[in-house]
Amino acid sequence: MKIIIKKIGGVFFVFKLKIFRLCLIVLVVLSVIVFTVSCGSQKTEHQEQQEQKISFPEKPINLVVWGSPGGGSDVFGRTLAKAAEPILGKPVVVENKPGGGGATAMAYLAGQKPDGYTLLAVTTNYVLTPLTKKTPNTYKDFDPVIMIGRDATMTAVKADGNIKSLEDLVAAGKGKNLKWGTFGVGTTDHIAAAIFQKNTGIKVDFVPFEGGGEAMAALLGGHIDVLNGNPSEISGQLQAGQLKGIGVFSPERLVDYKDVPTYKEKGYDIIVETWRGIVAPKGVPEEVKKVLFEGFKKALDDPAMKDYYKKNNIIQEVKNGQEFYDFIEQQNEFFKNILTEMGLIK
Repeated sequence: MKIIIKKIGGVFFVFKLKIFRLCLIVLVVLSVIVFTVSCGSQKTEHQEQQEQKISFPEKPINLVVWGSPGGGSDVFGRTLAKAAEPILGKPVVVENKPGGGGATAMAYLAGQKPDGYTLLAVTTNYVLTPLTKKTPNTYKDFDPVIMIGRDATMTAVKADGNIKSLEDLVAAGKGKNLKWGTFGVGTTDHIAAAIFQKNTGIKVDFVPFEGGGEAMAALLGGHIDVLNGNPSEISGQLQAGQLKGIGVFSPERLVDYKDVPTYKEKGYDIIVETWRGIVAPKGVPEEVKKVLFEGFKKALDDPAMKDYYKKNNIIQEVKNGQEFYDFIEQQNEFFKNILTEMGLIK
């Protein structure tokens, strides 16, 4: 009979060869079992993570817009919501919370659970309102989900008036105080005009209006000389030949208004636009934000969304959450500097 002498922990043990081999086999089997159980548990955990990623959404998503029903922000939110529903697989319910230039809606969103089921459609007021009104919430309190595009700002005059171009506008502003209509103090259209005034040295009296209809009537009636607005707001009058576009504050000319030059090509490097996107409460899980981003991105290919872009002359530009956040930071710094120069913030 063969025996094996083995020293373990300073003590010599004597084994019969068959028993020793049996012990080795048992040890190997136990090791394999432990390894298999460990891998199995890791696989189960991974599978659970995958299931969590694809389980969102499980109920309707609430999309808040800060405009009143029928307004630009409302139309944007409802068109995007309807296009996204079949892709996300759940209803996207639009809720209007106007007030304070977006401050009311931002405060509401800040109090919601960061689970991805409550979102907010935003425009450039997302940075302008906190800067000018010192609201308790800023862009840093939220997580961007997706940026979907940019609205141009167009300068328009009466088609039968004496001003026919930006050159005429500058010449007129050198001789008298121009009455330049805006949609409020510290708005994108006001800021764009103020930068142009500073760059040219023209004399301007800014006239704020509560709404587009009132501003349009003032321009057509000759009570103001010039007006800045989104093309969608003045498209009817442009097409009817009542108004004439003389410049856009965008990097490129608009598809439907190829005859209207950009300020940049006329020597004024001024780009001020209204951008649009979706944000969520701070702390939404990354996998949820990814589902939302992909869903809304695919929704932009919907025929209704393509028609929305075309009718409103919106330039499609998609940015993911991080890209959108970086862009927002740049815009916040840009507007902060301009508003400080204008004396609107200290």
